[in-house]
Amino acid sequence: MKSPLLFWFMASLLMLNLKNALAKTASFNRNLINYSRSIKNTAINETYLRVADNTTIIKACGIKTAIHFNFVDTVPHLRLQLYKDSLITDDIYIGFKAGASTKYVVNQDAIYFQGFGVISFAGISSDNVKLAIYRVPLPVKSEAIRLYAGAKASGAYKLNMTEMEGIPALYEIWLMDAYEKDSLDMRQNPTYSFNIAKADTNTYGSYRFSLLIRQNPALAFHLLDFTAVKAADGAQISWKTENEQGYTNFTVERSNDGGQTYNGIDSLLSSGLGTYGCLDKSPSNATDQYRLKIRDLNGSVSYSNVVELTYATAGIAHNSIDIYPNPAKGIVNFEMVSGDVSGSNLADTQNKETGYYSIKIINLSGIVIKTGTTNTKTWQTDVSNLLPGTYIVQMIKVNDSSEVGKSAFIKL
Repeated sequence: MKSPLLFWFMASLLMLNLKNALAKTASFNRNLINYSRSIKNTAINETYLRVADNTTIIKACGIKTAIHFNFVDTVPHLRLQLYKDSLITDDIYIGFKAGASTKYVVNQDAIYFQGFGVISFAGISSDNVKLAIYRVPLPVKSEAIRLYAGAKASGAYKLNMTEMEGIPALYEIWLMDAYEKDSLDMRQNPTYSFNIAKADTNTYGSYRFSLLIRQNPALAFHLLDFTAVKAADGAQISWKTENEQGYTNFTVERSNDGGQTYNGIDSLLSSGLGTYGCLDKSPSNATDQYRLKIRDLNGSVSYSNVVELTYATAGIAHNSIDIYPNPAKGIVNFEMVSGDVSGSNLADTQNKETGYYSIKIINLSGIVIKTGTTNTKTWQTDVSNLLPGTYIVQMIKVNDSSEVGKSAFIKL
């Protein structure tokens, strides 16, 4: 019979050699997934090393023998832990990646190998495979991930969320307990206490617990407004959103064939500001139709309403209002450039009580922010007190309330 000292020495040497081999392997393949899980008992410490092909590289058992590798991942993820006490724990990793499958996939997930510990904990794929590493896409609406929780003895246990990184606030994370008919918001309370009774198989196994990931409708992305107006140097496209955070992609598309085909003219990633815009400097000599293509964090695509602008001449479109400087910080000048404000028309429509033209500055929510009147072709105002964003300027003929011009400017 080998002495305990000799056994410990041989196990330690094996660990060192395997750790060195892993370091060499990782240097050749940076996509290697290193994951270790330790099930600690009073006498046995078992360590598993898992790689992307889900093969258990080692299973080393020994007295007070341990080796630990860090699992580093940049995708949104969380870790769940089944906890008996500070020495007896088991954990799983759940990562969220666009395009991943909910089924077990080689090189994506890692199969759970149960050792000799007193507790067992795993995620369960949609095709009923127990996994220690499980990658799934973030759900379009909701997704329930079954959890396997087992123990060799009855008693009190805990489920802990020990780590959560990169998961958008849009998603709620709920632990569901089918046995107790209970649920826990794990964003707010990362620890759930429960009991296992070995005489009652409903208190453990594959059908008691599940992790529910679902979108909160109140935090879902909304496109509030999408507009296109003629500007002095092109077509000003503007839109207003909420809950877009920093993971929504926008593409402005234009069609000049009646909406049969659309081509992207500009794209940008959301920044959480809520107000966005772009300038089409080369509108066509025709009727242009604009729409906004929206791609969310799951890759789902939706489109805005279509806005139409018609131009009579080729090249850059000229509106009836010229705005400068644009964008602006303080003083802004407005000049009416259409033939509608010729001297004869001004004489015909003169109204000394109210002025010839009423001017409105409107935000993208349709709220009139500022008003004024003018009896000349020019008007000047200070916009330094306005919030940054895109504003619409509208000029209306006083005598018949007809609109004679509309344009847009950006407040910096």
